[in-house]
Amino acid sequence: MTGKKRDILAPSLLVFLLATGIPALAGVEDFTGPPAGTVIAGPCPDGSTASGTFFADFTVSGINYGYGPHSVIIFDSANPPGTDYDLGTPNETCNPPGPGVGAGGEVGQPGENCIPRGNLLVVAEDIIDNNGDGLVDVPSDEGGGALIRFDFDYVVDLDYIVLIDVDLETVEFELTNEGIVVGTGHATDLGNNSAQVIDLTEFLGVTTLEISFSGSGGIAELEFHLSSTPAEQASWGFLKGIYR
Repeated sequence: MTGKKRDILAPSLLVFLLATGIPALAGVEDFTGPPAGTVIAGPCPDGSTASGTFFADFTVSGINYGYGPHSVIIFDSANPPGTDYDLGTPNETCNPPGPGVGAGGEVGQPGENCIPRGNLLVVAEDIIDNNGDGLVDVPSDEGGGALIRFDFDYVVDLDYIVLIDVDLETVEFELTNEGIVVGTGHATDLGNNSAQVIDLTEFLGVTTLEISFSGSGGIAELEFHLSSTPAEQASWGFLKGIYR
């Protein structure tokens, strides 16, 4: 993906937005900003709880299927710590080479991983902070599987999501609108250190997205925009997002 889409809103929806002051929400979220080891949602090293509202337009939460905490944290794919080179971007065979190691991400493979992705969202294996700086000392994804959930502030249409290192595991996603299932799907096992862009454009009128990993893996990017649902149908969802 080379840039943000330019979305054209239906005239009735645009009038509604102007009248209510609701922003013409659209954008790509690549989780830039917080340093590696930042807890975005869930338990923090100091005993507090992060709200999941660090990024605009949605709330993040997570469930750890292994033995770690239910904490969603930032992983820097340009500088993977420890032995987590399978989450590195780009792959070491790219030009220029990156820190990523794994056959699935090599040049020419279906999961070619040659775009620097920067920060990823992962569910933490642990939240150990021995130096007391408030950051997880060695950010790592939970190998036992996890779920990451996005609750959007408004009704949105989704464009795509980018996943890193879907390898020998099942990754399923579910999209809902106020608890009603809009659609489901799954990622493809493209191998160790692979990158894949999942097209979500068929799913309209979404308030929640859940991505469930049976093993390790991370989320690199998400694009969405304000739903094209007619304003008279969507306005209640918008208002609940504003005043909830």
